[in-house]
Amino acid sequence: MSGLRDKPVLVVGATRGIGLAVAKELAACGARLGITGRDPERVKAVAQDLKAWGAVLDVLDRAAIPLVISRFAEEVGLYGLVYNAGISPAFTRAEKLDPEVWDQVLAVNLTGAFLVAQAFAQRLQQEGSVVLVGSVLSLKDGERLAAYTAAKAGLWGLTRALALDWANRGIRVNLVAPGWTETEMTAGLRAHPVLGPRLLQEIPLGRMAQPEEVARMVVFLLEPENRYLTGGVYAVDGGVSAK
Repeated sequence: MSGLRDKPVLVVGATRGIGLAVAKELAACGARLGITGRDPERVKAVAQDLKAWGAVLDVLDRAAIPLVISRFAEEVGLYGLVYNAGISPAFTRAEKLDPEVWDQVLAVNLTGAFLVAQAFAQRLQQEGSVVLVGSVLSLKDGERLAAYTAAKAGLWGLTRALALDWANRGIRVNLVAPGWTETEMTAGLRAHPVLGPRLLQEIPLGRMAQPEEVARMVVFLLEPENRYLTGGVYAVDGGVSAK
């Protein structure tokens, strides 16, 4: 598909992992790409490499979110938004979970998604597409991941609510739910002598996803040709959610 050529698309959380893969796919499609991240050096390097608009954004800074969205709208335009910002602390049993960690995970993974999508919709003057990047844990339980699971499950509810609220404005909202993916975030688990093999045994296809495999689904949902897709969740998980 080539419908994204010259379409302005902003990827929030685009300097590594799935977000970076999404940015690369969009650049290859000829989209007018914008990227954000928390690390100024990473943002600068990715923006230069992909010839993209770039901005430093920490989604915990609520005041900064509408300013960055407004800058992108004025300097590039608005059509697509990908929210990929997320954090995942180490495995912890729920009774041992620090409430401050709970607050931070919910703030980045769920509240940040809402605030960015809200600012995007407030500025968008015509039809567009929002893709939130969740997790297979948007659909299944996650042992020792209470905060992460709650946030990612919340994204699935948020997706449906936003899709209904904005359908009459032509703004589509969908959720991509990746399974275990080979990124920096999962490096420790993949290297663990016990947990790594155990995780692979839980995946019907027997391997973790590559970031590019998730990115292609995100780009598919952004495509204007798929304008009838909204309020859906699309698992890219090797069959885990089918179990």
